[in-house]
Amino acid sequence: MTDLVPDWFDGIPLGAPGPGRFLFSTQKYPIYYLQITKCGCTYLRNLLYHMDHGTAHPAGSGVHNFNQDFVKADFIPAEMIIASPYVFSVVRDPVDRFLSLYFDKIANLKNEKDSAMRNRVVRSAGLELTPDMDLAAHRKNALLTIDWFRRNLRRAEKGKINPHWQRQQERLSRLDGLSPRLLTLDGLPWQLPALLAPLIPDIAAQMAAVRVRNASKKPFSHAEIATPELVERVQHVYAQDLQTYEKVHAEWGDAPQQGE
Repeated sequence: MTDLVPDWFDGIPLGAPGPGRFLFSTQKYPIYYLQITKCGCTYLRNLLYHMDHGTAHPAGSGVHNFNQDFVKADFIPAEMIIASPYVFSVVRDPVDRFLSLYFDKIANLKNEKDSAMRNRVVRSAGLELTPDMDLAAHRKNALLTIDWFRRNLRRAEKGKINPHWQRQQERLSRLDGLSPRLLTLDGLPWQLPALLAPLIPDIAAQMAAVRVRNASKKPFSHAEIATPELVERVQHVYAQDLQTYEKVHAEWGDAPQQGE
């Protein structure tokens, strides 16, 4: 539990640990964010920090190593969180999420910070990684990776499920009993202001000020790497995540045009 207590919490009796133990908040605003890896979480954590300090976190993309600098909602009474309209999380198209993970954490040999994760997947999935892999090699490795994720998610192979390939739905299950507002990563620039502007009028400006992203560098385009076979396998492994994403996308609809 963090030692940080939000300013808006002054005078409210502390509650027993409840659903808030999974949620990040801020010192200034009673908002509650459930983090899902590879769904814009690096940007959003920096945005939460910006709300309190007027700047992105000094660690930038390494912000996840500094939980002590953030307000956790674990001591906030459950009834307050249940009644709040500002409980939210962000979901992502599972194919986009998988490719982001593959190119950022698995195929990126320059990523020393995640070398233990990469070595585990390479060993377990039977990958062959080289610095100059061509398109065919990436396609083969991506298929081997999603096949091993499938086995690991079924717990057919030993080892914990890493949050980076954990199903989004499993993370969302932590919000059972609440009424979270789900946003899509691709719609975040306009959906988050629509949600938070009643509480944070300058939310759009704050979002624009935070430029930290953990974008994966892809040597090939989405269309080149996402073959029909790969898309089918990813969507099968993450079938419920796909349903959730499509439902949330439909609920929000298209982005409003300028002037609307």
